[in-house]
Amino acid sequence: MEKYKGFKIGVIGCGYWATNIIKTLENLGLKNIFIFDKDLIKINLIKKKFNFIKVSKDIDSLLSLNLDCYFLITPASTHYKIAKKIITLKKDIFIEKPATLNSKNIDELIKISKKNKNILMSGYIYNYNVYINYIKKILKKNTLGKIKYMYLERCNLGPIRNDTSCIWDLASHDISTSFYLLGKKPKINNIQVYNFLKKDKFDISNITLDFNKIKVEIKSSWLSPEKTRKLIIIGEKKMLQFDEISSGNKIRIYNKYASYYPDILKKYSKKHFTPFANIKIGKTFEPKIKFSPPLEDEVKHFLNSVLHRKKPITDGNYAKNIIKIIENIEKKII
Repeated sequence: MEKYKGFKIGVIGCGYWATNIIKTLENLGLKNIFIFDKDLIKINLIKKKFNFIKVSKDIDSLLSLNLDCYFLITPASTHYKIAKKIITLKKDIFIEKPATLNSKNIDELIKISKKNKNILMSGYIYNYNVYINYIKKILKKNTLGKIKYMYLERCNLGPIRNDTSCIWDLASHDISTSFYLLGKKPKINNIQVYNFLKKDKFDISNITLDFNKIKVEIKSSWLSPEKTRKLIIIGEKKMLQFDEISSGNKIRIYNKYASYYPDILKKYSKKHFTPFANIKIGKTFEPKIKFSPPLEDEVKHFLNSVLHRKKPITDGNYAKNIIKIIENIEKKII
């Protein structure tokens, strides 16, 4: 796009997600891209896909260039050290989630970026997803009635991280989505975790949270034969399902709910095992939503933040909130 013309961008890390980001930048008309990765195989692969990129021999060489901003897409355990270097140089930075693996480190990055007046954004892509933002509007309008329960499921076979657990890698998306939709910090109710590949890294997790009396269950696994990305919301009037993998309409609003009539309950004595519940089944609504690539919207949001010096939606403080929630979850694991 014309307004980004002339931007010079550094990308640190050349794996799968970095490839997607560079492709997105190319689609936006940006080709002044400078990269670095310790893995020469990854560098050679990415050079074959994008012949316009320039390769730096090391991070210091990349940081010495007069670039407008940086994308940090390396393993999570390396984020803090590299990001601190970049922010100390008063450069704007996008850090793929999680920005750091503890709140102490993100606190320090926030403090330095505030002092240096540079943009610090963390990559929580679902905050920029048109379907999630449609659901946010639905909740604000109270279309489903009072929300009782949310269920989020994110499963697949890999990619399996070596430096962190499925909670930091997978569940963090759904923790962020829940926080974004409900706007409150949760209480931790229950956690179940299973580690089959490494003793100190969880492969499967089931987390139950309480967002001001709204029960939220989050299931995550990178050891699943089937890829699933689902969000189900149960309201007092209606139910909603978002199935990201669906080839058809991804959101369905079901005019379905169940309730007990208090006047009927009075007729039953305690001897009755199960009183009758009223189940309503109405027409299902599938909204037509114009698709917009979430990664493109996220990258544009960062570039606009850099261009106009505006605080991003998923700034350092937002990242800190999600990191602290995960820290509190880990404290509950026995």
